[in-house]
Amino acid sequence: MDLADSRPLAGAVVIEPTEDEAGRRAAAAAADLIVAAQQRSGAARVIFASAPSQEAMLAHLSADARIGWTTVRSFHMDDYLGLAPDHPQGFGQWLSDRLPEAARPGLQRIDATADPDAEIARYTGLLAEAPIDVTCLGIGVNGHIAFNEPGDTDFADTRLVRRIRLDDVSRKQQVDDELFETIEDVPEFALTLTVPALTGAAAMVATVIGAHKAEAVRAALEGPLTTDCPASVLRTHRQASLYLDAGAASRLTPDRS
Repeated sequence: MDLADSRPLAGAVVIEPTEDEAGRRAAAAAADLIVAAQQRSGAARVIFASAPSQEAMLAHLSADARIGWTTVRSFHMDDYLGLAPDHPQGFGQWLSDRLPEAARPGLQRIDATADPDAEIARYTGLLAEAPIDVTCLGIGVNGHIAFNEPGDTDFADTRLVRRIRLDDVSRKQQVDDELFETIEDVPEFALTLTVPALTGAAAMVATVIGAHKAEAVRAALEGPLTTDCPASVLRTHRQASLYLDAGAASRLTPDRS
């Protein structure tokens, strides 16, 4: 899919000087949405990314006293196949380590050691039980969201979860982020939520940090709507906002930044 479409992002594009300030603003927006869902229905269902770009956002979100974490059901958007549940590079473990203790019983973790087809069916069922209120995500250096890679993404996928082979750019990003020592250490396969699983949330809050993400941000906001930059799909969502530090915003045209 490649559409000559220049529509803007529906929500705010907020640029702050530092990672901490961008994370604080993103966390405040996400917290507002979570609290509103809790007030509306007594609970909130949230999908989280597990990545260094989310550290500041999650720290500020965890400290927000307005959120009753015992009524938040959390999901993570991808994980490497074959990693043990307590592996420090596993995304479920990474997220569990950064959410408040009260949130951990409500974290629905992907079992990366299970039969992939069976786990896809199980996690799909959990996601489909009720609408998702908020997706908190990042953008990869190649424009991926979750592990929906350029050239291997379907904006109209009928599935909620699928097995994928990681792009080499995505695998190198894990090394550059100091999550693995070498690219050979990074697993080749993962389970990922699909684009419709992410965009099906009532609201999306994206946090992107660092100059190494600047070209992906530019493509997502100013390029065509295309699966060559999966993050461009954010511009089709009715309530998506994007929070950037100065580095991540550095390739945007002046009138946008």
